[in-house]
Amino acid sequence: MPELPALTPEYFEILVVRELRKVGLEVSALSLHRRSTQVHAEPGYLLELKGVVSRADWQRLALIGCRRQEALIGRPDIESFREHLAEAGVEAGILFATAAFAPEALRAAQDCALALLRVTDGRTAFDTSGWGTPGHYPAWLPAYCAQVVGRDIAGQPHYRLLETGQGDLILDQLRTESRDPGLSGL
Repeated sequence: MPELPALTPEYFEILVVRELRKVGLEVSALSLHRRSTQVHAEPGYLLELKGVVSRADWQRLALIGCRRQEALIGRPDIESFREHLAEAGVEAGILFATAAFAPEALRAAQDCALALLRVTDGRTAFDTSGWGTPGHYPAWLPAYCAQVVGRDIAGQPHYRLLETGQGDLILDQLRTESRDPGLSGL
């Protein structure tokens, strides 16, 4: 089995732009907002990109977080990212993470304009997607894929693979009672 390419900050940036464009969202005017290395025992980093995320009927200045870590994403991680949204002066946030999300992280993200996505390796995504026979991988399969993070009936995290044209899965997470991304632009 070939080894996965390293998920460097540069590779992560390419991955998130590819995944957002795949679902029908455009990303433009992208600039580096923050890049930090985790000081915990596990290796990892946080990369934050500020830019415009849009589609024909919708546009927002957003902060896109790329968090590479093994430990579960919890409420403190979400609250920290929410503070970064205010600091960056953006209208919405999209957080991609390589780790799973705790139920309290989903609750913390629920009341603000914040979409959560998990990055997983392509083989795991393929095996759990129902696209084909697990263990038999097509040549077109990317090394990494993104999954939208939501809650199931019991309030536990549920992961759904992003597929072409599913931008609404992300936009739905960016809607709150006080903000509807479909009603206004920048």
